[in-house]
Parts: sequence; C-alpha cells; structure tokens
Amino acid sequence: MEGERTLAGVLRDLPDGQAVALGDMLAATGTRTHGAALLLLSLPEALPLPLPSASAILGIPLVIVSAHLALFGEAGALPRRLRARILPSWLVGALRGRIADIIGRAEGLSRRRWLPLARSERLLGLVCLYLSALLLAPLPLFNVPPALCLVLIAWGMVQRDGRAVAAGLAGTVVLTAALAGLVEWVRVRLEL
Repeated sequence: MEGERTLAGVLRDLPDGQAVALGDMLAATGTRTHGAALLLLSLPEALPLPLPSASAILGIPLVIVSAHLALFGEAGALPRRLRARILPSWLVGALRGRIADIIGRAEGLSRRRWLPLARSERLLGLVCLYLSALLLAPLPLFNVPPALCLVLIAWGMVQRDGRAVAAGLAGTVVLTAALAGLVEWVRVRLEL
C-alpha cells in the first residue's frame, strides 16, 4: 500500500458537518475502493453508535457494493449511481470522529499476510453479499454479528490482511450455523 493514504487519514480529512458523496470519499482510498466501501458502510452497524435507521440507509449500498465486487473484483469501478450517493452529515461526523480513531488504532495492529486469501475478491464478494442480505433481514438485535463479519472481511481486504479475512469467514460460518440451529429450533417448536 505504498503511496496510498491510510484509511484513518482519509476519514479524518472529511469535511466537518457536511454531507459527502460516497465516490468522493472513496476516491482517496486508491485501489481499495470496494473493501473501503464495505468497511465504512458496515462499521456503523457493528459499533454501538446511536445512529438511527442505519441499516435502512446503509443496507442497500452494502448489497450493491458486495454484488459488484463478486461480479467484477476490485478492478471494476463502483457504479456511478452508488458513487453519487450522498452520505448524511451525521454519518460523516461518525466516520470522521470515533470511527477514524478506531481505524487508526487498528491500522497499527494490522499487516500484510496470507495475501492469497485477502485477494480472493470475487469469492469474498459473494460472502459479503450474503452478510449484507442478512443485515437487511428484519430480525431484532441481529445486525451486529453479520456486520462484525463484514467489517473483518472488508478490513482484511483494505489492509491485505488475510488473517482478518479468515476471522470474518470463520465468523460467517458460526453465524450461519447459529441461524440454521435457530431455524431448526423454531421448526421443531412449531410442529408441537
């Protein structure tokens, strides 16, 4: 990532108290556009921030970015309509403040490793599409687990850290098993 700015630096440079187009913000991340978009759109869901209606605002763009990544990999530019999407000032403020601080600390812990896994962009796009769809499901108190898995996978893509990607994939397997168990439990209870 030589010559590319850190993600925390990009976020800290966002304008204070103003809405920003997603494409303008992501242009500064260089070749890591899809991973950065997934990370920034899923972090508000994963963190205990008081952001009203975040899943309604962020869910559809997450699905679009994930599907685009699955189809085109990191080489494809995000769709024009998505790049033009305006992030509200409250979200920009959260990204600029608390989230930039968290990312800055995490950047010090992350490093390039397990590169083949971190660069499996199309496969990771499919997994992120699945997790994004789960975020849209109207299940109370259920947004955090899939959002955390999305954050780990996206973080690994941005930082080229395969260990973070592996943690996100492992979390996705556990989450899927838990969902399958819950569905089976409900099915058995409804048969009684």
